[in-house]
Order: sequence, then C-alpha cells, then structure tokens
Amino acid sequence: MRPDSPVLPPLHLQPLRWLATTTTYAYYRTAYRVRGWGHIPKNTGPTLVIANHQHEIESVVVVTALAFRQRAWRAPVFTASSRRMWEPGFLAGRLPWLAFVLAGMNFGWLFEAIGMQPIENELRARPLGSLAYALHAAHGDLPLAEVFREPALARIPPNLSTLASALAPRNARAAGAYATLSELRDPYRAELLAATRVQLEADTLHFERLVDGGATLFLAPEGFYSGDGKLQRLRGLLPRLAPRAHVYLAGISYDPFVGRRLSLAYRLVAAEPELPLDVQLLASRPVTTSALLGTWLARADAAPFALDEAVAAVRRARDALPRPLFVVPELRANAARMVSAALAGLVRLGTLRVENARYRVTAQRTHRHFPRSDDILAYQANFHAETLAGVRALETPS
Repeated sequence: MRPDSPVLPPLHLQPLRWLATTTTYAYYRTAYRVRGWGHIPKNTGPTLVIANHQHEIESVVVVTALAFRQRAWRAPVFTASSRRMWEPGFLAGRLPWLAFVLAGMNFGWLFEAIGMQPIENELRARPLGSLAYALHAAHGDLPLAEVFREPALARIPPNLSTLASALAPRNARAAGAYATLSELRDPYRAELLAATRVQLEADTLHFERLVDGGATLFLAPEGFYSGDGKLQRLRGLLPRLAPRAHVYLAGISYDPFVGRRLSLAYRLVAAEPELPLDVQLLASRPVTTSALLGTWLARADAAPFALDEAVAAVRRARDALPRPLFVVPELRANAARMVSAALAGLVRLGTLRVENARYRVTAQRTHRHFPRSDDILAYQANFHAETLAGVRALETPS
C-alpha cells in the first residue's frame, strides 16, 4: 500500500484499529470454533480475496486472521461492507443487550478505521429504518402513508406513523422489517432508485482506487447469505476488480452439527487466472463431517439407523472423495468420533430422535445459525453436491 494513500487510517486511530482487531479476533475464536489453512504471501501488491457467503461472521474471521498473518501493521485488510453499518442503530440491532446505549448511534467512523468500506449492496429492498433514514435526510419528517404503498403499510406496526417514528430507538426492532423500493410511492421511489445507482457507481470507483493503490480487499461477491447451501451468482464488484488484482479464494465451510460452538473452516488458495472463479471457489471449500452426514440423512428414504451405519456411510463418502478435495483433519483421522459428535449435535437440535438405540430423522430441520434455511440437512447436501461438482468440473478437460 502506498504510504500516501488516502484510505489509510490516520496514525492517531492505529491503536484503536489494532485494539479492535485484536479483541475481535479473540472474541470470534472464543464464541466460534475457527480453523484456517493456507496463506497469502506478504507484499503481493493489489490483492482480492473472494469468499462464499453463508453467515455474517465470515468477513470478520478471515480479515482479522489475514491482518495478523500478513502483518498489516499500517494498512488494514479492507472489506466491502453493507452501507447499513453506516446508519444509526446498526450495532443496537446486532447487540440487543446493549441497545439502550447504542440505539441511534452511528459507528461508521470506527468501522472505517478497522478497514471496513461501505458499499450499497441492497439494491431492491432495505430495512424500513434504512429507507426512513434516507428519506428523512432528504425531506424531513413525512407520514409513512405518504411514502409507502399499501402492501408495505400492512406490515408496519400501527405505532409507526412517520419517518421519525421509524427512526426512534424504541422502534428499532419493528424498523428492521424489510420493504422493497417498489413499495415506495413516487416521487420517493424514483428518487431513491436514482440515488442508489449514483451511490453504487461512486462506491465501485472507490474500491477500484483502493485496489489500484495496492490494497488487500476481502469480498463476498454473492452479496447475501445462501439460503439453501447453493452458491449464488458472483456479481457486484468482482468483474471490475478481479482484472486489477491478484485473486485468492477463501473457501468457507461450516460444521454445524459438531460441537456446541458453530465451527467454521476456511482454506486460502491462489486462483488460476484462466479458470472460472465460481468453480474454483466451490472446489476450494473444506469437506466437513456435517456435509457428508447431512448428505446421507437428506435422502428421501432415510429410515431409522444405528451409529455404526452412519459411521460406515460417512467413511464410504469420505474415501470416495476426489483426491484434490481438502478434508478437515479430524474427519480424515477419525470418522467414528466425528460422526458420533455430529449425531449428538443433531439430537440437541431436535433434528434426530433416539429410539431403542437407533436414530430417527424428525421434521425439525432448522438451525439457529442459518435462519434463511428451513432444512439444514438439505442445506448441507446441496453444499456438498456443489463442492463435488466444482472439483469434477476442474478435473474435466475443457
């Protein structure tokens, strides 16, 4: 990174940046089980790290790890982060036990100091509070009935009647409900659509300058978490930034059935310039116990089974994996122990029930860490099927 780059946090914020990086690194590795493999050489010049997107913790986990591994003492590892984080009350929604202190406060300056850079990533729908924030800044207080069409008004609690009421800290939870831009009345709809286009282009130019200046940038180009385990289209900044940088892949997998803490495994590999990035990203993801077991349990004909049957099924699936795939070490070393731990986790979730020393799959398929999915077994099966498809596509001559 050039020393005169305008995106470097000022020197007086460097202690705060490293305090935030260190405490964040420690917190996420306490609250979650995190493991990573691979590295990015120091001083590689403009670098783009792209990751698949399943959970909100990914950017924080990978970026803080890169900050220490690359010894980025002066320039942070940057991330493209939702503009919602630069709006009042964002942290209150994420830390509800501190909402009485954080409500209405804007911590954008802090996010930028630790490397986060804003981008407008919600082009069609936003939280009610976000829409109210933009319109209130432009027009002052207005009745919600003047701003929104009937379908949106039907979802808004009756105690919210004006833009100002949607911004009141006491209504933060209700203001988190989403409304589409098409549910705005004109001229507000046309105004926000035009402002969104202008903001997106300005954000894109900012990231181009950032990468051209030699930065390392973390990007989740799917834009939103996967709801079914399938990789979404890679879009957004990627087509404009990838040609300007060295591209690395952060293939991310979760092992949600094993242990009481959510387990995240990621693997950093250099992208091959002539091969499709989405296919390479699929093939780079570690294979976990949850992926293999979830695939087996998601079968339509799944019947009650014993522990040894599940262990045998996972061993067969593990041993049949294409050689280039990376298997997490504990699954490679001891499938029986990992399957036993995963079954215990599924019993805790209520997805399995034990009857006469045999396990039966129940109708309870949700997982609190993956709220957009209504079937965590199908989610893991889809995820693993695409990982296999990715590595097989790379093995097949074009």
